[in-house]
Amino acid sequence: MKNILTIAGYDPSSGAGVTRDLDTFFSLGCHGLSAPTCFVVQGPQGVRDIHPIPLDQFASMLKVIEEEVAIDGVKIGVVWDVPYIEIISGFLKKLKGKPVAVDPIYAAKNGRRLITEEGLKCLIKEILPLTTLLTPNLEEASLLTGKKIKTLDEAKNCARELVRLGPRAVVVKGGHLTGKPVDVFFDGKEIFLQEKPRVKQQIHGTGCLFSSLLAAFLTNGYPLKEAFLAAEKEMEQALEKNYSISGAGGGYFYSSPSLIKAGLAERWQVLEMLRQAAERLRELNPVELIPEVQMNLGYALPQAEKVEEVAAFPGRISHSQGKILFKGEPQFGASSHVARLILAMMKYFPYLRACGNIRYDQAYVEKAKKKNFKVVFFDRKKEPARLKRAEGKSLDFLMASILKKMDQPPDFIYDRGDVGKEPIIRCFGRDPLELLEKIEKIRL
Repeated sequence: MKNILTIAGYDPSSGAGVTRDLDTFFSLGCHGLSAPTCFVVQGPQGVRDIHPIPLDQFASMLKVIEEEVAIDGVKIGVVWDVPYIEIISGFLKKLKGKPVAVDPIYAAKNGRRLITEEGLKCLIKEILPLTTLLTPNLEEASLLTGKKIKTLDEAKNCARELVRLGPRAVVVKGGHLTGKPVDVFFDGKEIFLQEKPRVKQQIHGTGCLFSSLLAAFLTNGYPLKEAFLAAEKEMEQALEKNYSISGAGGGYFYSSPSLIKAGLAERWQVLEMLRQAAERLRELNPVELIPEVQMNLGYALPQAEKVEEVAAFPGRISHSQGKILFKGEPQFGASSHVARLILAMMKYFPYLRACGNIRYDQAYVEKAKKKNFKVVFFDRKKEPARLKRAEGKSLDFLMASILKKMDQPPDFIYDRGDVGKEPIIRCFGRDPLELLEKIEKIRL
């Protein structure tokens, strides 16, 4: 595993700085280390104050990292002032060619300065010549070159000037350009433009996120342009998953690539569990349990709220020539029916994320009771007529009418049908394999 060091400010809201960097490094399979230069007192409404780390403590942190850890890459954010920059410069000179991504942060979004004027001059002189990839926004690029940037052509020219200051490559971030946002990449040879969708929310820490993504890809061996393209793709996905940590929903929004990775992992786990359940069903071959409307198994993501967040088997589960039959691999959104049952259950008992239906037989019901399962009956004849005519509404009504009165979750919910409605037994579990264990125990 590669080790990446972030030298930046500490944000207690974890939207920017070392905590955001570490989250990003971990999401890309790297081990993150940190040496904060200052405490940036801020929350969703912006920066309130800055407290630099005592210089001797900062120097001690870098010294122990230098002596005891093999550093594979570095990301630099808030550096605050000249003495810190001089220590960082000395540290970088000993790394001998390791990639260094620098986000030359000048001020927070609410205008609070995060580097002194002398610090900015020192950054240009001491850090830029040691930089692999520099990532200024338009304002920062203007300050570094002394030229105001308003157009795409000016951003291109700025990128060329910045490379002459020492970095191997530069990305001038064009989020504040008029029209569509365009990032300008220049590696000393080629200008490459990356157009991006504009994000409506004001998302906190995007500069930290982007530069730490670049640092991670560079550390993992990506060439400069490939690291840029990979970081752009990760950014687009991460920004789609923005969220607010403010109780009132105001202030900045936040984003994290770990959410994407965790979401992908969770989706894979849900589908894999259903595949395992399918293998178990093939072994059990319970064709006698399959109702006329056929069978299905569903499994939801944690915190699922929509049908598309519940996976099931497309075309349902049937049988042919005495063998259970699946019509396809499990997919998200494959069954709105079983999804609504699970979502209704999760509103009251969020850990019960799996559901399956079997043929009704009173003998199954009695055996479930003898096995001390919690068994509940609902009468479909009591459904309001207006709900019977609405697709999907009747089950929602019946589930809610039962569950809101219960302190303990049911294992089985059954009904004896109605006009045009086949009687069904529904089984619920924490996951599909637990659900099948329950079903196996009530087979005759």
